[in-house]
Amino acid sequence: MPFQIPENVVIGLFVAAFSLWGLIKEKWFLAETRKGQKLTRWFGPARAVWVLRVIFLVGILFGLLLAGGLIRPIQWG
Repeated sequence: MPFQIPENVVIGLFVAAFSLWGLIKEKWFLAETRKGQKLTRWFGPARAVWVLRVIFLVGILFGLLLAGGLIRPIQWG
Protein backbone atom coordinates (compact mmCIF):
# COMPACT_ATOMS: atom_id res chain seq x y z
CA MET A 1 0.00 0.00 0.00
CA PRO A 2 1.52 3.36 -1.02
CA PHE A 3 2.06 6.12 1.49
CA GLN A 4 -0.81 8.63 1.38
CA ILE A 5 -0.99 12.09 2.87
CA PRO A 6 -4.48 13.36 3.71
CA GLU A 7 -5.74 16.10 1.41
CA ASN A 8 -6.33 18.62 4.21
CA VAL A 9 -2.71 18.24 5.37
CA VAL A 10 -1.38 18.98 1.86
CA ILE A 11 -3.69 21.97 1.39
CA GLY A 12 -2.91 23.32 4.86
CA LEU A 13 0.85 23.06 4.34
CA PHE A 14 0.60 24.81 0.96
CA VAL A 15 -1.51 27.63 2.44
CA ALA A 16 0.97 28.06 5.29
CA ALA A 17 3.97 27.94 2.93
CA PHE A 18 2.54 30.50 0.51
CA SER A 19 1.54 32.76 3.39
CA LEU A 20 5.04 32.52 4.81
CA TRP A 21 6.49 33.38 1.40
CA GLY A 22 4.16 36.39 1.21
CA LEU A 23 5.23 37.48 4.68
CA ILE A 24 8.89 37.28 3.69
CA LYS A 25 8.30 39.18 0.42
CA GLU A 26 5.91 41.81 1.86
CA LYS A 27 7.73 44.84 0.39
CA TRP A 28 7.74 43.28 -3.08
CA PHE A 29 4.07 42.34 -2.74
CA LEU A 30 3.07 45.90 -1.82
CA ALA A 31 5.16 47.51 -4.56
CA GLU A 32 4.70 45.13 -7.49
CA THR A 33 1.18 43.71 -7.34
CA ARG A 34 -2.14 45.43 -7.99
CA LYS A 35 -3.58 44.13 -4.73
CA GLY A 36 -0.57 45.45 -2.80
CA GLN A 37 -0.80 48.83 -4.50
CA LYS A 38 -4.50 48.97 -3.68
CA LEU A 39 -3.75 48.18 -0.02
CA THR A 40 -1.16 50.96 -0.01
CA ARG A 41 -3.66 53.44 -1.47
CA TRP A 42 -6.36 52.45 1.02
CA PHE A 43 -4.28 52.35 4.20
CA GLY A 44 -1.13 54.33 3.42
CA PRO A 45 2.38 52.85 3.18
CA ALA A 46 3.01 52.28 6.90
CA ARG A 47 -0.36 50.79 7.76
CA ALA A 48 -0.52 48.68 4.58
CA VAL A 49 2.55 46.74 5.74
CA TRP A 50 0.82 45.85 9.01
CA VAL A 51 -2.47 44.94 7.31
CA LEU A 52 -0.58 42.66 4.94
CA ARG A 53 1.35 41.08 7.82
CA VAL A 54 -1.90 40.33 9.66
CA ILE A 55 -3.42 38.78 6.52
CA PHE A 56 -0.40 36.53 5.99
CA LEU A 57 -0.13 35.60 9.68
CA VAL A 58 -3.79 34.56 9.64
CA GLY A 59 -3.04 32.51 6.51
CA ILE A 60 -0.13 30.77 8.26
CA LEU A 61 -2.25 30.07 11.33
CA PHE A 62 -5.17 28.77 9.25
CA GLY A 63 -2.89 26.55 7.15
CA LEU A 64 -1.20 25.04 10.19
CA LEU A 65 -4.52 24.45 11.96
CA LEU A 66 -5.89 22.81 8.82
CA ALA A 67 -2.81 20.62 8.43
CA GLY A 68 -2.90 19.72 12.13
CA GLY A 69 -6.52 18.61 11.94
CA LEU A 70 -7.94 21.25 14.30
CA ILE A 71 -9.90 22.77 11.41
CA ARG A 72 -11.71 20.18 9.36
CA PRO A 73 -13.18 20.86 5.92
CA ILE A 74 -16.85 20.25 5.23
CA GLN A 75 -17.56 16.66 4.21
CA TRP A 76 -20.33 16.48 1.60
CA GLY A 77 -22.41 13.35 1.38
